[in-house]
Amino acid sequence: MKKLYNLITNNFQYKLLAVVFSILLWFLATNKEIVDTTITVNYKPISKGNYKVVDYYPRKITLRIEGYRKDILSLEGLKEVKLILPPNIEGSGWKTIRIRKENIQLPVESVKLKKVSPKMIKVKIEKLYRKIVPVVLNAEGIPKGAKVKIDPNYAVVLLPEDKKDFVFEVKTEKIDLKGVKLPATFVLKLKTVYSVEPKEVKITLEEKR
Repeated sequence: MKKLYNLITNNFQYKLLAVVFSILLWFLATNKEIVDTTITVNYKPISKGNYKVVDYYPRKITLRIEGYRKDILSLEGLKEVKLILPPNIEGSGWKTIRIRKENIQLPVESVKLKKVSPKMIKVKIEKLYRKIVPVVLNAEGIPKGAKVKIDPNYAVVLLPEDKKDFVFEVKTEKIDLKGVKLPATFVLKLKTVYSVEPKEVKITLEEKR
């Protein structure tokens, strides 16, 4: 018994360090292990063209992915991935879209996407109308005698066909200019429910000459 005790306690610190290092090495080796697995997730089609997505199916896609175990584990509980659609799609209605691996955005860049199923999805799109409209400053308390300059003073709005004849301008976010000393410059966002470019404009207030 004494021999066993001496065996355990002799150079105990070094033995403890050896155990700790062994555990750390095991942990590092496990995390660096390459894993190949399959997950099924929801996806969201993202339009990059002059159209909006009205509907689509199926609602889920299956992804075969490969990466370090720690990165694969970080994808557990992933609720949705983004699927970038082609910028140019002709006409409105239901379209068959081929899924390209490079158009699926995973939240962990080091994870490699090896296969997607299905290869095709159905997407119902509605073409949007490009309309150029003036930008209007939405402000109160504009200093008396101030000259307002908006740059740029117009914006391009993407509108559904049935809305194009009812949108005549786009306003900036609201701002209170009471007590502002001239000259003054602000950058304000454009407020609209529709897609618009640019997203913001520069407002300059100067004294009239």
